[in-house]
Amino acid sequence: MNRKFHLMTVLLGTFLLLAFASVGGILIARERLAELRGELLVQASEQRTLLNTIAETTARNGADTVTERIVIDCTVDERTKFDSLLSRLNDGLPKSDLAVLERLFGRCGSFYAQRKAVMVARLEREVEVYANYVAQLQEVGGVDTEEYKLTVWQSLVEDEKIQSKEFGSLVAQQDSIISALLAGRSPASPEIVSILEEVKRVQQALGSANTNALEKRRELIAL
Repeated sequence: MNRKFHLMTVLLGTFLLLAFASVGGILIARERLAELRGELLVQASEQRTLLNTIAETTARNGADTVTERIVIDCTVDERTKFDSLLSRLNDGLPKSDLAVLERLFGRCGSFYAQRKAVMVARLEREVEVYANYVAQLQEVGGVDTEEYKLTVWQSLVEDEKIQSKEFGSLVAQQDSIISALLAGRSPASPEIVSILEEVKRVQQALGSANTNALEKRRELIAL
């Protein structure tokens, strides 16, 4: 009888020990999960702040310090001369000025398009990081991930990529016009007229993508 009672006591003690260990394990797991959720919430919030900054900079065709080190503009004198000649292109430049403009185009013409492309690539990369945080928050639960507007951010990236592509196309068309004029083509020639039609299409595509991006930024940065 005593042996049986002792055995029952041991079994009960073991059961209680296991029960306490199980409860303790659950509490520890919940605590760690709460800590992880808290860390992810902070990281996602900080990432969203970074995205806001990059989106606003990209929208005004600006650049952050990293991009400024990657994409270098021509000298101030070259930029001034280039912009002046380019603004007078429709007025009919003499061949000597066209030659100068073509030379400067290689140094100055694609600067803003390249800078835009780098900033858009940076925005896309940071949205991917943001998406990873949102995915982890979905895994841990207890968070309304819809408020993070991930699909809107991803859509904004697509609008900016369209603008970047068309911006680069516009630069290429400007170069083609300068080359055609330098080769002696008339502004009314079929070649230049065709280029100008493509320029018009590009400008329309840029305007549409810019309008779409503007609407998304208003929704996102108001968060």
